[in-house]
Amino acid sequence: MTGNSKKVRISKSRIKRARLVILPGILLLMVVYIVPVSATDPGDCQTCGMIWKDTCVPFERNNETAYNLELASSYGPIQANLTPIHDFSKESWSEAFLDAHTLLRERYAFSSWKSIDWDGLYAAYSPRIADAERTGDKAAYYRALREYLFSIPDGHVNIMATDDFGAKYADIGGGYGLAVSRLDSGKVIVSYVANGSAADIAGIQPGDEVLAWNGKEVWDAITATPYLWSPTKPSTTEGILLQKQRFLTRGPVGTIASITIATTKDAEPRTVNLTTYDDGYESLTKTTTFLGNKVNDVGVAQSWTDIKPQISNETVTARTLPDGYTYIAIYGESYDVYQPFKSAMMAAIANKTPGIVLDFRYNSGGDDNIASCFAGWFVDTPVFYEYVTKYDPGSGKFAILSEAWTQPRPIAYHGPVAVLVSPYTISSGEGVPMVFANSGTGTIISWYGTNGAFGMNSPQALMPLGQILFFPDGASLDKNGVIQIDSNAYLAGGVAPGIRVPVNEDTVARSMAGEDVQLTYALDWLAAQEKPLAAPTQQVPCGAATVVIALGIFCLISGSRRW
Repeated sequence: MTGNSKKVRISKSRIKRARLVILPGILLLMVVYIVPVSATDPGDCQTCGMIWKDTCVPFERNNETAYNLELASSYGPIQANLTPIHDFSKESWSEAFLDAHTLLRERYAFSSWKSIDWDGLYAAYSPRIADAERTGDKAAYYRALREYLFSIPDGHVNIMATDDFGAKYADIGGGYGLAVSRLDSGKVIVSYVANGSAADIAGIQPGDEVLAWNGKEVWDAITATPYLWSPTKPSTTEGILLQKQRFLTRGPVGTIASITIATTKDAEPRTVNLTTYDDGYESLTKTTTFLGNKVNDVGVAQSWTDIKPQISNETVTARTLPDGYTYIAIYGESYDVYQPFKSAMMAAIANKTPGIVLDFRYNSGGDDNIASCFAGWFVDTPVFYEYVTKYDPGSGKFAILSEAWTQPRPIAYHGPVAVLVSPYTISSGEGVPMVFANSGTGTIISWYGTNGAFGMNSPQALMPLGQILFFPDGASLDKNGVIQIDSNAYLAGGVAPGIRVPVNEDTVARSMAGEDVQLTYALDWLAAQEKPLAAPTQQVPCGAATVVIALGIFCLISGSRRW
């Protein structure tokens, strides 16, 4: 889960408006926030209370207490209007649902951007909440609440629950002994078959083409598949389709499915009936290759604590790859991440590494300013990072709180950089890929783009049964005041790869055999770069001690945090 934050004066003339923009074949409603001036130089925002001219300064200072005070002070102009986390936990389920719905409708930052039909959502789900309340069915209540939130295509809009009351297992606890993958060609193939399973005994093999599922053309079957139990909620079309294909091969234990497949050895397609069994979510574990690891992401009790240890116990991992390339994986953006990242970068520069791989494939976000600072180790020129907004209950509008810039570091790396991302790259984890895409730095090389959830997320309400409602009540805006990264009403958003790793029979088979195919492609791209490695640059940073002592000024004052 992920939030934000000095002192902000909100211009009375700052309003939200909408304009129609014609794109090829699409009429897109673009939400634009009026900003005092289009950002061209750090500090142009005269009404922003905090301006981070160099987002690395708070972390180079290495004083988290001072930084937290800066973050807290950013709410100054709207502080008197802010409300604590709402407590609906003692209300009836129906009352709490109505209050949560009303809160979302009032404060959710992307209602217009995503064209949310709040009336339709309430009409669809309030009867199910009421039915669950009448029968005391906790699983049905949680399932209905989760489905309501999943109807809002935003990875940040979610419920944190320590107990699903058996709903997840009841819905998807069974597997058919196989998994499928959708190829770039449009074909859907079997990517995994469990040894000794009924699918294995029936002669189904990896590479077989799936034509139909329960009498439906396989594409229709995938489209109709719920993805309610995805541990990282997708926000874009491709992220949703990825999860749908994973969950196609799941169901309640004991469910029978008819699967029509075509193979090279059979003259005609054949249909096989399979029954789900408790496989410990194995088919889902086998299909997390987009992370570079096979991870039990769905079967864990608490996704926010139980997934990452399967990948790494560190906040940052770094190692030297063959041919001297440096690999750095970053799993989140908390204050304590910066120093190990800096150490890894200094070592890479000192060792004259010929190329760097930055792995953000499992990055759940955190502090935007750290993400912006990370990017500063690679850019050549200043890059505008964002304006941050937050809902002001007093005015009923979204106030612009801060401005942030990515500045080149005094010692920077200017060799080739490959960035790995996935639909589990969410929130501030999408910040470095965004800066790279906007500035032309490095290349993003992956199967899929990032999640497309970049708003200012925070806990908003305590709900019955010990649950906590999260949603963003603020947005990240580009230099023109337009929402950036968050998916829109057409489910387009996130940061797309500059080089898409092909999804075909070969790459699927290699990934299932244990190869990190995306990393292989990244290393091949690095090897193909023939530019001579630029020497590390030396620059005088904006916050140099001589400037601070002589003038008593600081380069930056503000930033944001996503929880």
